[in-house]
Amino acid sequence: MTHTELSRFFSSAADLPAPLQQTRNRMFQGGDFRQAAVLLAVVQHEAQWQILLTRRADSLRHHTGQIALAGGRRDAQDPNLTATALRETAEETGIEAAHWQTFPQLPAYFTPSGYAVAPVPALSAESPLTRPNADEVAEIFYLPLDFALHTANYQSRAFTHNGLTLSTPTLPYRHYDIWGLTAMILHDIAERYRLFQAAV
Repeated sequence: MTHTELSRFFSSAADLPAPLQQTRNRMFQGGDFRQAAVLLAVVQHEAQWQILLTRRADSLRHHTGQIALAGGRRDAQDPNLTATALRETAEETGIEAAHWQTFPQLPAYFTPSGYAVAPVPALSAESPLTRPNADEVAEIFYLPLDFALHTANYQSRAFTHNGLTLSTPTLPYRHYDIWGLTAMILHDIAERYRLFQAAV
């Protein structure tokens, strides 16, 4: 996929439906959610487009060891959620905002911890040097975009909240177990890409 093609997809991704996201969000109706954002960061790494992912530090109080997109909650000084995602990515990975071309944020995902998390697609035509923040990040690694966009690579796992259960995607990759919100976002990007391709 060329830079132009990927840019066109990310420019329109927010307008494409993701039915599983809508179903999952309905499980959280009535909540008072705090704003957060993650960067769906795609870089040109080892001659292919790859998604930058982190493994959360074992010393963190929540979600220790889980695979995540860089990001976090919105601070008062953040003018918008794109700024939140870029700031948090810089804090966690050492990659400054100037490296990224960003696109319209995707609809937010609600979480059991009380956040509305908006993914912000971003591209870098290079593979920026990373400096993981050891207080937050145990490891930075890359997931090939082609692998993430192939829905046959996903498995499923039950997610239960407020007495309701939903089958949600997981994405095994090498020795990594990608599940939860990260897998949901990646799976929905794959679904949106399928719709994008059908329309062109």
